[in-house]
Amino acid sequence: RLLYSKSKVYVYRSMDTKDRISGFICIVQGPDDQYYIAWTPEALLSEQDKESYVQVELCPSFYTDHANSISSISGYAFCKPIGEVLSLLIHPPSLTQWYGSVILNMADGSSLAPMWFHDSESASSMLGIARHWGGDELLVWLAHVVSIERSINDSNCYELRGSKTSHVTLSRLNTPSASAIITNPSDITHTATVASSGAQVSDASGSAPDVLESALSGNMDPLLSQMKELRWGILERFSRITQTVKDAANSFIETPMGRQVAPYIPPSLGGTQSASGSLVKEYEGARIYLAKWAAQHIIAQQHEDGEHRQGPVSVWEEWVTEAGDLGSFEVVSTDKTANLPRPIRTQPVLTAERWFAFFESSSGEMDAEFRLVADPDTVRRAVFAGGIEEDMRPLVWKYLLEIYPWDSSEKERKEIDKSNAEEYWMLKDNWLSDAKLRDSADFIEQSSRIEKDVLRTDRTLPLFATDSAFGGSDEANLAEHGLPGSSASLEKMKDILMTFHYYDKAALGYVQGMSDLLAPVYSVYQDEPTTFWAFALFMKRMRPHFLRDQSGMQDELATMAQLVEIANPKLYRHLEECDAENMFCCYRWLLIWFKREFGFEDVLRLWEVLWTDYLTDRFVLFVALAILQRHADVMMDHLRSPEEVLKYVQDLGDSIDLNDALKGAEMCYYMVRHRVLSVERIR
Repeated sequence: RLLYSKSKVYVYRSMDTKDRISGFICIVQGPDDQYYIAWTPEALLSEQDKESYVQVELCPSFYTDHANSISSISGYAFCKPIGEVLSLLIHPPSLTQWYGSVILNMADGSSLAPMWFHDSESASSMLGIARHWGGDELLVWLAHVVSIERSINDSNCYELRGSKTSHVTLSRLNTPSASAIITNPSDITHTATVASSGAQVSDASGSAPDVLESALSGNMDPLLSQMKELRWGILERFSRITQTVKDAANSFIETPMGRQVAPYIPPSLGGTQSASGSLVKEYEGARIYLAKWAAQHIIAQQHEDGEHRQGPVSVWEEWVTEAGDLGSFEVVSTDKTANLPRPIRTQPVLTAERWFAFFESSSGEMDAEFRLVADPDTVRRAVFAGGIEEDMRPLVWKYLLEIYPWDSSEKERKEIDKSNAEEYWMLKDNWLSDAKLRDSADFIEQSSRIEKDVLRTDRTLPLFATDSAFGGSDEANLAEHGLPGSSASLEKMKDILMTFHYYDKAALGYVQGMSDLLAPVYSVYQDEPTTFWAFALFMKRMRPHFLRDQSGMQDELATMAQLVEIANPKLYRHLEECDAENMFCCYRWLLIWFKREFGFEDVLRLWEVLWTDYLTDRFVLFVALAILQRHADVMMDHLRSPEEVLKYVQDLGDSIDLNDALKGAEMCYYMVRHRVLSVERIR
């Protein structure tokens, strides 16, 4: 029987994120009544087994009423009798290691690979059920069936001393306290303090603090909650979308499904209305989780089979006739008969050699004034098709962002750089040297806002890591100000944003979230004048996204909805049924151009493609459309409410491949263009 389960426990084959294997850690009671600890990769489980694992994770007491048997213990990546486990080495999350790990040390002297608990991705965390780090939960569940002592020599090591009585009933609703589970080392007195936890250890006659509370207060870094706030704060700002949540509790409890699950409602939930409401929420969350399972399987299968289909089959391709008010009509033009262009996002990156070849004439001679000889569209196409080599990015970006005119000479470009630098330092000095301005309410407010935003932007990157020369350590600053420390790069970013605020104040000025758009640009140039002008020109096209009346984003979302309706009518109808056709699920994607969905390097590659305006200056909408297309079937099969759609879409970040998204976006553009032109020709 499957007694306990925790999803999204990874084994790392290497430090590359692509080499992380996701699986379940579980406690199993075998046919011989022995208890086993096992880890199973998700890929080895059937869909039925996955559902059982998730169900047990969400409510372990279900195992007594449901036959959650395992197919075969030999199919697990490992399955060890708990009696063969000598100790557990537990490393909880900390400021330097976001995910905590557990290592099993075996009685034969071997150690198994570390298991990393990605709690934020697990089913119980997404549903708000999990209150503690997964490694500490595992420790408590093991303590039901075996005596555990914390090692005297290593506070992170827990030694297993022998099994308890068999036929133990495990239930989340009746978890014993640590006094009945964790045995304290006999040579530690009741006044001693465990080094890592800082908790008082009681003598044999006393009661120890709850093991989870003890572990979390000691093993968990005390600043973890503050770091979580830093990590997710900006995402929350971008997700402030007013929603109307439908109360389906009363109707749900009267349905056949509601009557089946009613006996499992915890008494602590109170009356029928609150209990049923809680159940509705849990079932909706479970649908999201199962949708993610399905998406992972489908996309993985597409990669294995090489079937990178750029969009699901739509009504234009499924039927040879369409029904209308006047009867059936034959479809004479489909996407398959249109001979759409093939995507060009398969070319190598633009290297220095290829770039400088654009300055040569057909005879191979370099232009005397070092002007660009090639047509600008040729350059844009090259960037669109393959991106830019890292060393060439600072130069080519100046053309894409229109710092340099496409026909400028080398002498003119040097003059532009000099003039831009002089103007920037003058703009900065205007506010820096104005004491009256610096005392104004506007400056104080903007300075505080910019500082908070900058100090929370991309802090995991070495470029933006804290420098002790600028205000001490993160720990000291968090304790004193609630914000991490600063660095030379971050201070420059503050000055750039403040300068931009007064440079652009007549139009808009600084708005929260712009720091997210500045960080990638700064990472490429790392000097104030060039970064400022590149950012200012970037903001010319992004300004509508930050208008205080939200009119710019409303236009983006309305256009997005139209594209979905054209490209995939079935998906659009499903979104209408879910009350999600307003496309708020794409809000964060479009607001900051997928800054939170891709890794930092991929963001640079994406933005330079979007800056080319090669097919359209709104290509970002087609990137979003391509991602929705890839997940359309899963969304239609599993999601039923606007909250589920929003949650599912916003959690796609780690699963999106940039090149697949760009190729898919290109195909979506050709498909939508074909359909629109077909309709226009008929009209």
